[in-house]
Amino acid sequence: MTKPTAFKVLRMVVSAGIIAYLVTTLDLGRIGMHLKSLRPAPLLLAAAADLAMISTNSLRWKILLKAKGIALPLHRLIGYYLVGIFFSAFLPTSVGGDFARIVGVAGATGRRADAFASVVVERLMGFFVLIPICLAAIPFVASRLEDVRPLVIIAVGGLLVFSAAYLMLLRPVARRLSRFLDPLFDLFSRFKVKDRLEKAYEAIVTYRDSRGAVAAGFALSAASRLIWVLGCYFVAQAFSLDVSFTTLLVVVPVVELARAVPVSLSGIGVREAAFVALLGRFGVGENLAFAYGLMVYFVFFVFSIIGGVLYAVGGLGGGGMRETGGAPE
Repeated sequence: MTKPTAFKVLRMVVSAGIIAYLVTTLDLGRIGMHLKSLRPAPLLLAAAADLAMISTNSLRWKILLKAKGIALPLHRLIGYYLVGIFFSAFLPTSVGGDFARIVGVAGATGRRADAFASVVVERLMGFFVLIPICLAAIPFVASRLEDVRPLVIIAVGGLLVFSAAYLMLLRPVARRLSRFLDPLFDLFSRFKVKDRLEKAYEAIVTYRDSRGAVAAGFALSAASRLIWVLGCYFVAQAFSLDVSFTTLLVVVPVVELARAVPVSLSGIGVREAAFVALLGRFGVGENLAFAYGLMVYFVFFVFSIIGGVLYAVGGLGGGGMRETGGAPE
């Protein structure tokens, strides 16, 4: 078994283990009762919020692509995004969805490095705004918590990780890191790993010269995350769950950060366990919190089915078409 395959198997085992632990320790009967009591109208609002979030993310992506001189219609990028959600839902890693989006744009434009850079920067923006949102909301819910330090530590830890990622994009740091990794690159020289990474790096750092696009991207990232939390709030309303929007501004970003840690299968298990642990701090019972986590995932999962249908009908779209200027790489 190769190392990548072993790692995927390990992630599946972690997800299955967490879910098995939760299922055996929780009351399945009560979870079923909570699911049966759902009100459909708030769930429809949650689905509408999720669609608005996907559209906002696609608009952010469009702006970042435009900064590279790539002009693809918004509806097409929304289609790529939905197909990416499909791949993220059914592959052992959420990165599969990002790869699908890269393939879609690269196939339409022939500009692989720029497609890669746009997706990487767009994804980083989405994660980076989670931390300020969480930190800003903590003072408003502190009175309901016995100890806010764990949440603050998690948020600050995430901020440090993203700060380190930003530092690695600075040229002096990147050069030192490249020299440090040269022996490893030499082992895989026939795959031209270093050349490809350097091309991708140059495509990413050029966004520093596109301040307007970056500013708009961060603004849309904040809007997207607020819309996502609003969707989660509507799911809470479907359960008649006694949690405020402000509470979810703290809980949901932490869940998203936990889900992004590559130790499980697309965050399955980690997400549910995080909801149980965090909502428990706000007086929500374990069974209700678990049912809530499942439904948050299910509402979003519907869009992966739509993405699957789009992929079945048209694949990633126009493989040989060149819709923008610029020479293929």
